[in-house]
Amino acid sequence: MSRGAAAREPAFAGEDAHGPAAVAVSRRRRLASNVLWLLTSNVLYSGCQWGAVVALAKLAPPASLGYFGLALAVSNPVILLTGFSLKAYQSTDVRGRYRFPDYVNLRLGANVVAGAIIGVIAIIGVVGAAEVAVLIPIAVAKLSDATSETCYGLAQKHDRMRFVALSKTARGAIGLAALVAVVALGGTVAQGAWALATTWIVLLLTVDFRGARALEPVLGRPDPRVIWRLVRDTAPLGVVAGAEAMTQSLPRYLLQLTEGATSVGYYTAVSAVVPALSQLAGALGNGAAPSLGWTVSTDARRFRGLVVRLVGAGVFASVALALGAAVLGRWFLTLAYGADYAAFQGTFLLVSVAAGVGVINIVTYFALVAARRLWLLLTIECLGLVVTGAVAAALVRSYGLGGVATGVALGAAVMAVFGVTALLREGRGR
Repeated sequence: MSRGAAAREPAFAGEDAHGPAAVAVSRRRRLASNVLWLLTSNVLYSGCQWGAVVALAKLAPPASLGYFGLALAVSNPVILLTGFSLKAYQSTDVRGRYRFPDYVNLRLGANVVAGAIIGVIAIIGVVGAAEVAVLIPIAVAKLSDATSETCYGLAQKHDRMRFVALSKTARGAIGLAALVAVVALGGTVAQGAWALATTWIVLLLTVDFRGARALEPVLGRPDPRVIWRLVRDTAPLGVVAGAEAMTQSLPRYLLQLTEGATSVGYYTAVSAVVPALSQLAGALGNGAAPSLGWTVSTDARRFRGLVVRLVGAGVFASVALALGAAVLGRWFLTLAYGADYAAFQGTFLLVSVAAGVGVINIVTYFALVAARRLWLLLTIECLGLVVTGAVAAALVRSYGLGGVATGVALGAAVMAVFGVTALLREGRGR
């Protein structure tokens, strides 16, 4: 794109149009505000996700928590693979190549495909009956969640981070309350999962769609040519998201095959820090997405500087998390889950390192999406999947949870090295 496109960049509301310095200050403040809103909501949402794992660890045996973890491991890759990462693409589509109804139509079609695939998995017996009872409601909940994320992508594009933050926080808190209440009152994990799914569907229909409708029309007649073009543009992102989810799910598959649901339950609890950190990093990336989208096409030096600052924040988070896990890991596991979980402190340290490095990987993800280097992103993600799978499969029978955690940490490290290197070259090459 032409560097002259900077002149066509719309000013944010409230920017001082009297000079570039004032505009730059306004944009920095807007970026800081966006990140703060998303960071706050993601902290609370991550706390709710982690709270569900804590509650199930205390209210149910490890095997039941294993069913819950395996349901996530089966549903997440399918939903993300068929979902095309529309939120990330939307939030950086600053020139409005597609209308919001195009994204909604693709999202709803993808939900049908994902639901059918998960239904086939349940019918042909890939997982047992106990796991299927939890898998179906978890899949319904995650499909609702994915549709809400499409609404959030529109809100981010319009700089409505407050709406995203409040809706996401409410979704996490109400869903957690429903799940825990049912299980605490004597219900099964499957019944609790249905309560979670129901609350998320209600919030999608009454809050998220209504909020999106206030910004742009939500529904429109599908244009097959436009939908197909959007599929082609975003397909690499869908494969990237599916590969990432598969990388996170592989340890649970391997543990289920070698040691059973109880080990999956222990690993689900110990590794709960990974999705929590992903949410925090997602706040950083989502808040910076519009700025990354503009600077990559108008100012290579600003783009590279923004990437360096974001990666620096990720490095700081990685170091802090690793030190915290090394010093306080055993105490934390005992307090959060129970004394028997403290035996896995070494595994907790490894997954904490992987989660910290994952912050860097999420930053590079958003930057490569903004640069539309989607096939490069896919290559990096597949490399991480191969490294994780190979190392975890080689070590799981000898070292159990520690073996699969080693694979996760090494896979994340390889991705970080290749991703950051590619981004720094991207900045120099423009």
